[in-house]
Amino acid sequence: MSKPNRKRVNLETLRAQRLEAQGTKEIEVLLDDEKFVFPLAAWWPMKVVKQIRALKDGEDDVTRVLALISSEEQVDRLLELGMTLGDFQDIMEAINEDAGVDEGKSNSSSN
Repeated sequence: MSKPNRKRVNLETLRAQRLEAQGTKEIEVLLDDEKFVFPLAAWWPMKVVKQIRALKDGEDDVTRVLALISSEEQVDRLLELGMTLGDFQDIMEAINEDAGVDEGKSNSSSN
């Protein structure tokens, strides 16, 4: 039995609202007529977020993040098709935009 005056959060309801607001859980990346799908940041499991945060600069190649949120096979195929650093940056920018992160820009006001 729940206590009176206790706030209740129904995650399933909030997930449904988030999905409705965003319209999707993933982005599609097209390269050489092949489609690759990556989940948007708001839908990454916290276990994956923890693994990404544990990566150290220079410890692994930059594609490790993509492999953690999707699959090694998908990333290997992108590399076979000649994915460039710019392509990787474009993918990550699209994912970061979803999460409200804009690299190089501050959220603080200078007024």
